Amino acid sequence: MLKNYIKIGWRNLVKNKQQTIINLLGLTLGTVSCLTILLYVFAQLGFDEDFTNAESIYRVETIIERDGKESFDTAAASPPIAFALKEDFGEVEEVTRVVLTDVFYSNLIRAAENKESYYEPRSYMADSTFFKIFDFKFLQGDIETALNEPNSIVLSSNLANKMFGNQNSIGKAVIWGSGEDAQTLTVKGVFDEHFYKSHLNPNYIVSMSTPGMGTFVQTFEDFATNNFVYSYAKLVPNADANLLQKKLPAFIDRRGSKNLSDAGMDNKQLLLKKVTDIHLYSEGRKNQIGRISNITYLYFLLTLAFFIQLVACINFINLSTARASKRAKEIGVRKVVGAGKKALMRQFLGESLLLSVFAMLISIPITIFLLPFVNELTQEVLTYLNIFNWKITALLFGLGIFTGLVAGIYPAVILSSINPIKALKSATILQSGNGNFRKALVVFQFVVSISLVATVIVVTQQFRFTQNKDLGFNKENLLALRIGTNEASSKFESIKTAFLNIPGVLEVSSGNYTPSEIVLSDNGLYLPGGSREKNTIVKRNGVSDGYFKTMDIPILEGRDFREADTTNQIIVNEATLKAFNIKREEALSSKLVQSFGDETYEMEIIGVVADFHYASLKDEIAPLFLHKESEPNWLFLRTETKNYELLLSNLEKQWKTTVNNVPFDYRFVDKEVEKLYDEEKRLGEISFVFTILAILISCLGLFGLISYVAEQKKKEIGIRKVLGASIKSVVQLLTKDFVKLVGIAFLIASPITYYFMERWLEDFTYRIDIQWWVFALAGGFALIITLITVGFQSLKSAVANPVKSLRTE
Repeated sequence: MLKNYIKIGWRNLVKNKQQTIINLLGLTLGTVSCLTILLYVFAQLGFDEDFTNAESIYRVETIIERDGKESFDTAAASPPIAFALKEDFGEVEEVTRVVLTDVFYSNLIRAAENKESYYEPRSYMADSTFFKIFDFKFLQGDIETALNEPNSIVLSSNLANKMFGNQNSIGKAVIWGSGEDAQTLTVKGVFDEHFYKSHLNPNYIVSMSTPGMGTFVQTFEDFATNNFVYSYAKLVPNADANLLQKKLPAFIDRRGSKNLSDAGMDNKQLLLKKVTDIHLYSEGRKNQIGRISNITYLYFLLTLAFFIQLVACINFINLSTARASKRAKEIGVRKVVGAGKKALMRQFLGESLLLSVFAMLISIPITIFLLPFVNELTQEVLTYLNIFNWKITALLFGLGIFTGLVAGIYPAVILSSINPIKALKSATILQSGNGNFRKALVVFQFVVSISLVATVIVVTQQFRFTQNKDLGFNKENLLALRIGTNEASSKFESIKTAFLNIPGVLEVSSGNYTPSEIVLSDNGLYLPGGSREKNTIVKRNGVSDGYFKTMDIPILEGRDFREADTTNQIIVNEATLKAFNIKREEALSSKLVQSFGDETYEMEIIGVVADFHYASLKDEIAPLFLHKESEPNWLFLRTETKNYELLLSNLEKQWKTTVNNVPFDYRFVDKEVEKLYDEEKRLGEISFVFTILAILISCLGLFGLISYVAEQKKKEIGIRKVLGASIKSVVQLLTKDFVKLVGIAFLIASPITYYFMERWLEDFTYRIDIQWWVFALAGGFALIITLITVGFQSLKSAVANPVKSLRTE
């Protein structure tokens, strides 16, 4: 019986070539879209899940409140908090702290046996308990003792191979840093960074007991400030994290109430974030380690995949039910000779499943072929092995079956319900209700297409807004060069002089942070005569004189830094004046105060600069003060050249002449700013690609449907032409119904899309306003595509010879 169903199904598919090609192409495009999106989504899942008892590991995050408002939130916490939790709560089995040293050190590293140094990102310092919580797979060394001793380092396998080749790395000496700050570390372990997916994704880890920042973290006892340490707690089996969370307010009050008061904090809230949730559920929490994803975007992509596949299914349903009359006599004969409704339903479902399985099989090699493009689009590293992951394979198989059932169930019910007597007497056997249902499905296709087009326009507009908005500084032709070492910092003036002599270099200055880089440094400031307990957090950046000229930031009041200035002379932005209610004309006679322990320092405001965006446009411009810095982290060069290759070559030669054994590490500031919106850019590009696919699939369905309608009305068109109807009137006859459907879809899609796009834009402090023309353009685009698709076939029917269509009458 099954063999018979397959044989009949195959014959019908071959017999109706146009319908089969349209359905197969639509289902294949839909399945390729779904498979591609599934690959990307699965690449974002499973972070930190492979560690032993991962469900019991939590990160301690922080929200600080001042004046009854949330003023600071971070994924990190103060240094003493982690081990205090272990001391106070029996449900905490183990804790560890992690410091991202990218922020504090140049990360210049080399093998002691090699003079070549290089920068390595994702470098950490961690407590000796780190591997008791995050049990990475060790390839060399003892995981139990790897970080027990000072000056110990554990390397990723990639870094170990880069530094020592295929040699055993254990016991090898590594030089970390440079000059007088350089430390000799001993390799105590090598781990396989590819074995687990982790938000940490470490390149190397240095023991926290190593002198320097590690000593500071281990001896710091303030529970309020210096919230830069990533703190993790592993709970005992069956411990209730929600119950522990409720105990934390009392804990921070007991342990740090005086610290909070001294720091001017109304409240400090500690939050437990399950480590398996960090990668997908950390949107809005600042100071994340590395790139995180957003579960909302993944839901959007999965919804997009669902609708694209549904559009392909609708094509199948429409074409199958529209062409029911072609199979009416076949069905009638089958019923007369004894075929039951269930048997007919199985046959028609078998045909749709057969087509769906074909589409599923074809989609695999197509997706493999498209993987390089997909990787470029998503910034992932996907291979054919990802497709043959058993979960993806199972989902793909399930998708094929589900698609076949969804596409085939309604036509199967309709076709198997045909009255055999009416079918054998007349070809017109379907009620008008089925025609209305087909129109509803077409409207749904148009709703999806119009919504996607409008979504792409809004996302693209917002991305371009972030790219083109006046950031308060000139990001174009601005080069940032990492100084990296104290030796290079001490030679800043000689480097500056040498660079200014290179053709194409207009200005040179320096600073601790590049634009777009997270400014972690801040101070609690207050007005003279005020209370340190009521201070205001102000971001801090150290710069050189000439910084504002290089950045093209206007000084509104006062002057730039001079050689004689110290850290007691500061320049503030407008947001700082607003935070302290200082009038701009009174700024130069004002001072701000900061306190450290028993010591108090007054800082003189010598200048006011216009607000500029030093963070993402998702964040409001925060108060910022700038001071004179003698050991900056970055050089900034304002350039003007048509030959950057030559300019960079000249800069590198001069750099190597002036500074020894420090890599020439540069970046273009405009590209770094663009990276702040990578996710929005990626979302826009992905939406654009799949919108095109959805429209293409819809056009295929429209083409098939109008072909059928034209064929059905062939004799009516012939009679109209004989009676004098023009080509224009015939085209209007065939297209008017579809134009009405586009209008209905436009009225439905516009408010729905507006609502969801407004919700998305709420994440941006600085954003576009959605204009009416966005929806007009999306609707107009859908109308044009419809007129082209439908009009082509309509015109073909309109210019046909009426004699041929009427000769059988």
